[in-house]
Amino acid sequence: MNIQFATCNRVIALGYLQKLYPDRSITDTPESAKPLLDIVEKDIIRIPDPDMHGKQVGVCPSKNWDEAKETEYIKILQAFHDKYK
Repeated sequence: MNIQFATCNRVIALGYLQKLYPDRSITDTPESAKPLLDIVEKDIIRIPDPDMHGKQVGVCPSKNWDEAKETEYIKILQAFHDKYK
C-alpha cells in the first residue's frame, strides 16, 4: 500500500509549491501558479507535501480527474513546470 500526503487546499498547495521552489517567487497570480492552483482547488490534482515525499515528487491525480480533459490538465502542468524548472 502506498500512502501519500497531498492536498487539494489552494493555500496549502501554494505553500507546498513554495517549499518545492524556494528560490522562485511563486504566487497565486495568473502569471505564476493560479492556473495550476485552480485545478488543485477543484480536486482534479493534488500537490504532495514535500516534507513527507521530497522535492522530486510530482502531482497526483485526484477524485475529479477527467480522462477527457487530460490534455488540458497536462498543458497547465507543463506550463508551470516550464516556468519554474
